[in-house]
Amino acid sequence: MTKQIRTISGARRRLAGFYVITFLVLLGAASTVKAAEWRFEPVVRVAGDFDDNPYLSIRADEATSETGYILEGSLEVGYASERSTFDIRPTLRRRDYGSDSDLNSDDQFLYMNFNHDTVSTNFRVNARYDRESVRTAERADTDLDVDDPDDIFDDDSGRVLLRGRRERVRVTPSFTWHASDASSVNMLVSYTDTQFDEDVGLLLTDYTDTRFNISYRRAWSPRFTALVTGTYRNYQTEQGANEINGAGLSFGIDRRMTEASRLRFSIGYENTEVDGIDDVLEPVANLSYVRSQKTTTLLAQYRRSIAASGAGSLGVRDSINLNFTRRLSEKISAGIGARVYTTNAIDETIALLNEREYVQLRARFTWHMTPTFSLQTDYRYTFIDREQLGESANANQVTVWLNWTPTPMVRSR
Repeated sequence: MTKQIRTISGARRRLAGFYVITFLVLLGAASTVKAAEWRFEPVVRVAGDFDDNPYLSIRADEATSETGYILEGSLEVGYASERSTFDIRPTLRRRDYGSDSDLNSDDQFLYMNFNHDTVSTNFRVNARYDRESVRTAERADTDLDVDDPDDIFDDDSGRVLLRGRRERVRVTPSFTWHASDASSVNMLVSYTDTQFDEDVGLLLTDYTDTRFNISYRRAWSPRFTALVTGTYRNYQTEQGANEINGAGLSFGIDRRMTEASRLRFSIGYENTEVDGIDDVLEPVANLSYVRSQKTTTLLAQYRRSIAASGAGSLGVRDSINLNFTRRLSEKISAGIGARVYTTNAIDETIALLNEREYVQLRARFTWHMTPTFSLQTDYRYTFIDREQLGESANANQVTVWLNWTPTPMVRSR
């Protein structure tokens, strides 16, 4: 166990170094661009929040409703040149619920994206850092503004009832080589490092999850593309199986139905090796439909995947994601969303910690009062059925936001 912990700690140090170096390199690249447009976009948000079961307690007689406030500020800094784009957005968030200090939280987030194109290649780095309470981290939002189904991650939700903190770094570099006008090769590495504090250390375990994908795409027509993807995974944790390896192969198509809509479909198998048990071969699939128009966006996705978790094992996850937004008028917009999944552990020795059913429904209504001020009302219904407790819980949450989004400052150099 000591050896494994040291291995993971060393991985964290390497990841932290890589993250800092990547950030400095990208800033250096940005500073050398002679013809670039810089954008500075601050956002300040304040909200009143009501939750009738913030801990997702399975006993209705013990569930206590809470009211509090949320204060959030962020600053997005980005640039765009002829071949490159770069943006970074730090965010600070404060939650305060007065008498129930267990719900209070100071959270920090950092998002970074870099993209560079040449005549025949594309290099991209996406990175994000999250430090937030377990209660909110394990009860993820359905983001209604997601345009690409590949941006929806298999995060944990509804696992624990206690306070605590999760710290996570996710870095995803990718490189694409366009061998011809019709074919390309893509290599992608996804590295996730997740840590939990000692308050929830008995229920959740730190883990690292590394995934390497290599894909070949062939465009048979301007609207139809076929692809084949091979994948390798390494999952390490301080509890449970300690280390799990896996490999898979899938085939798919990408079909542009119209100028505003596209359909993606892939199917394959992934083999997972767990010490002490036989290899597990599971089918994986992804069916996504995206429609984006001037006033309306629609995203629908079914996905079956092998997902990492803080339970000390990989799990088989079947999930459905639905997002729909519409601009009703010049000042009014609305949206609805749903996130539904079931998950089962590959390692049956810790199945009770990993098996659950989760449903989240969300509605959003926004009044754009002025070009810089908007009033936004969010409603979220959450349902969770945890196998280890044998009972289910649900909660209703209403949050009313006042958003200040001044006109972005744009400078050219």
